[in-house]
Amino acid sequence: MVQALVVGGTGVAGRQVVKEFLARGHSVRVLTRHGGAPGTDVEHFQGDLVTGVGLAEALDGVDVLVDTTDGKTRGTRSVLESGAKNLLATADGAGVRRAVLLSIVNVDLGGFAYYQAKRRQELVYENSPIDTWIVRATQFHEFIPMIAGPASRAGLIPAFTKTRFQTIDTRDVAHALVDVALSTESAPEDPITIGGPEVHTADDLIKKWKKASGSHGLVTKFPLPGALGKFLRDGSNLVPDNKFGTITFDQWLAESAR
Repeated sequence: MVQALVVGGTGVAGRQVVKEFLARGHSVRVLTRHGGAPGTDVEHFQGDLVTGVGLAEALDGVDVLVDTTDGKTRGTRSVLESGAKNLLATADGAGVRRAVLLSIVNVDLGGFAYYQAKRRQELVYENSPIDTWIVRATQFHEFIPMIAGPASRAGLIPAFTKTRFQTIDTRDVAHALVDVALSTESAPEDPITIGGPEVHTADDLIKKWKKASGSHGLVTKFPLPGALGKFLRDGSNLVPDNKFGTITFDQWLAESAR
């Protein structure tokens, strides 16, 4: 049995990674900034990646760690690079044999701040003395309501023109991350890339979400400006030759509705 630590284990992807480890009969710990509720099958450790407080305790006796941390806002972005440095340095000292990072498809091609921060996080992992694996995934199914939900309350739902998505279910992402964490092979030089089972236009996905959610907002087509818009229009968010997921957006919507 492996002792795993999931960093960011209460997040959208992290929760599924925890479930996947448990389903395979392994022991799991979760590292979060605020700790967690006792009385579950999972140990929760309170720690801060930026300051390093609590990391040694959480990593003591750990075999593998999976890092699902995020930092989309300017205020939380430091957790990606400096947090990774603290985490991996402590993990190396604790004798952790493998570290796995969840990242984003073609993150090295993105010219906007969040992707640049994620790429710096990747570089920390690539330069670590620990056996490290990087798994890059396409946008989660949750990405669509994250865009559409807040805007729909104002009466408009954005559907970016000339843009397609290959969304993936976080359960499929978790399956890939745990496969890597438990693999007996050595890490490859390049990141592992995984994408969802289908490619749809933004307009198609937004309309599917609107119907399933019962939203009354008006679907409005417009080009997304800036570096992110160019990244998406170029199709850099797609990996049609690396379809890994099996749970479609329609299936996820149906389950969410229930």
